[in-house]
Amino acid sequence: MRDAYHEELDSISDSLVEMARLVGSAIGRATTAMLDADLKLAESVIAADEKVDDLQRGLETRAIQLLARQQPVATDLRIVVTSLRMSADLERSGDLAQHVAKVARLRFP
Repeated sequence: MRDAYHEELDSISDSLVEMARLVGSAIGRATTAMLDADLKLAESVIAADEKVDDLQRGLETRAIQLLARQQPVATDLRIVVTSLRMSADLERSGDLAQHVAKVARLRFP
């Protein structure tokens, strides 16, 4: 039972890393699209935001289920709560990248 619990904690951490990678890439690509008035790049950033949203929803669901089933304490509880907060912030950053890409799309001649 504890192995499954730790695997789920690791899975949540892996999802956060994936979200951070996707959002970092989206911010960079949205900035490039804005500076270069690149319509195709802006469209790809806008479309990729859905994946970040899906990751955030999945991570939130898994974290809440883990809290309900396993009732973690101390360090593990801090990891789960921090993961929830980080995922929300990363999702907002992804939305910001999407907004920048939409503005870049408006700059296209």
